[in-house]
Amino acid sequence: MTEIVTPPPPPPPPPPSPSDAKASFDFVKPFAFVFEDARWLNKVLIGGLFQLLAMMLIGIPFLLGYLAKMIRNVIAGDPLPLPEWDDLGEKFTEGLRLVGVGFVYILPLFVLIGIFVIPAAILGTISQHTNSDFDPAGCVVAGMWCLIFPISLAYMFWMPAAMLHAVVEQRFGAAFEFGRIKNFIVDNIGNYLLSIVILFVARVAASLGLILFCIGIVFTAFWGMLVTFYAFAQTWRLAQQK
Repeated sequence: MTEIVTPPPPPPPPPPSPSDAKASFDFVKPFAFVFEDARWLNKVLIGGLFQLLAMMLIGIPFLLGYLAKMIRNVIAGDPLPLPEWDDLGEKFTEGLRLVGVGFVYILPLFVLIGIFVIPAAILGTISQHTNSDFDPAGCVVAGMWCLIFPISLAYMFWMPAAMLHAVVEQRFGAAFEFGRIKNFIVDNIGNYLLSIVILFVARVAASLGLILFCIGIVFTAFWGMLVTFYAFAQTWRLAQQK
């Protein structure tokens, strides 16, 4: 009688490698990545000087051009995404494009403020010549802020996605393709909201620079911008991996 030999069960499949695991949003990385670069101190010090120049508007294009390059490095998966402070002409040119994007977006808000400010000034002048306790100018200003505040919040929520599109595609018009921008936000709403949270946390952390001999604010403010834009770039990169 022949004995039936049962074959051994197949070996279990190997565990997935880290590269096969689905990437998720890293909340800590935006705050830590700067210090992983051996030249982080030099880069942050130079960035702080441009931040100082930004108070006179001169440094703004350079800062935005630098951040744009960093965003593309993060999306490309560069382990050390902080760029060098070279090719300043190229950074300035791209920064000017992003300044233009911001100006076009913010112009309607300035127009809206002007619509309220002019009547408020006229009513304020009239109320100075009356004995009434009613302050029409104050009512107009209060109404203006009730309208401007939610619009400003909407701007803060929308603008990072608009800027991301302009940076990634390196096109001015990409910042105004509203359907694509809306779809990007909706399709990645969880990670996008985490980036918004990091934006607020970075602003609070950057304000600590006021304690560091006051001038420290320019360096911590620059670091806060790096943290914020890394978070949004991470959201874009994860969206590409879906």
